[in-house]
Amino acid sequence: MTERAGAEAIDEHNLGDTRTRSRSKHRRAWLLTAGACVLALAGATVATNTNALGPRELCGGRLSSEDAGNGLDGYGRVTGKTDHVDSCFVEQSGWLPGAKDAQVALEPMSVNAVDPFGRKVWDISGAQNILPGELPGAFDQHGNGWVALPSDCASIGEGTAPGSRTVLHVNVRRGDVDPVELARLARSAARGLAADHDCAPPVPDSEKAGTDLIEASAVTRSDPAAVCGLTGFTLAATPPAGSPLQEQTSGSRDDAWFCDLSLEQPARDKDQDHGAFARLAIIQNPTLLPGAKEREFEHAVCGGKETYFATDSLTFEWASPETEKERSAASFFPESDVWDRFTAAARKALACD
Repeated sequence: MTERAGAEAIDEHNLGDTRTRSRSKHRRAWLLTAGACVLALAGATVATNTNALGPRELCGGRLSSEDAGNGLDGYGRVTGKTDHVDSCFVEQSGWLPGAKDAQVALEPMSVNAVDPFGRKVWDISGAQNILPGELPGAFDQHGNGWVALPSDCASIGEGTAPGSRTVLHVNVRRGDVDPVELARLARSAARGLAADHDCAPPVPDSEKAGTDLIEASAVTRSDPAAVCGLTGFTLAATPPAGSPLQEQTSGSRDDAWFCDLSLEQPARDKDQDHGAFARLAIIQNPTLLPGAKEREFEHAVCGGKETYFATDSLTFEWASPETEKERSAASFFPESDVWDRFTAAARKALACD
């Protein structure tokens, strides 16, 4: 090989090495760029679809993001904000495929002195899930409802009138929720709101702190010898033909217990839900006693506890008989028959004085 040929071979070899090194550098640069993109995408996914990098507390410290995430049945980042009237809005959202947003509003509202036992319209009943304990409440099957604030917190609600009190109203605006976890969240928010306004109740003991939502029973036909599950509670009249008496209960007798009475509809009318014609309750929860007293329900002392037997009869708007006499003639149950027999059976069941 000539000297010139040898030099050309060396130059070509060096050029190949240079090209190889250049390709290696480009590959490393591409890998680094791709890795950075993956990390950035992963970071964005974590930041926007989980709460790993989100705030630990929401709504001015009233709620933990963990509790909020448990209550909202969505998927993604949990956020919360308050407005000028102490309302708290909690939201869960994400952009991954299949993600469903959820949003709940928790707003303090002033209610009148007889609440939740308004005439003909109760905000608590056997058809609702009941939150017992120091801050009681009631929720429908979708999670909408309320939690009572301590009596000293009456001034929080807007439009406060003499004798009124304040509740924390819960409104599921979007998405699905876990009813039990949402009730816990609402109670926690109520405690936080009360603490912000220096009207919080004492810290509950472990037993009360663990009291959870009591879900409403299914609607079932009543036992003629024990209506609403109360031994000896019977009704003199019989239901209209083809419409057996049925009931739905919720709560607990040593706190607040409810029973809604209705008539089962014939098959041809199944699409018409006429609801309860009477609501009955045994009230021993101290927070609910003032409303029951305001309605002048029957009072007793049972097992050393102040007790009210709450009764309300709803009008048969879906039936032609409207007066007591006409309803009795049509085999509907007279109000006095329902109330008197219920109260007598409840007094016996609770061994009242």
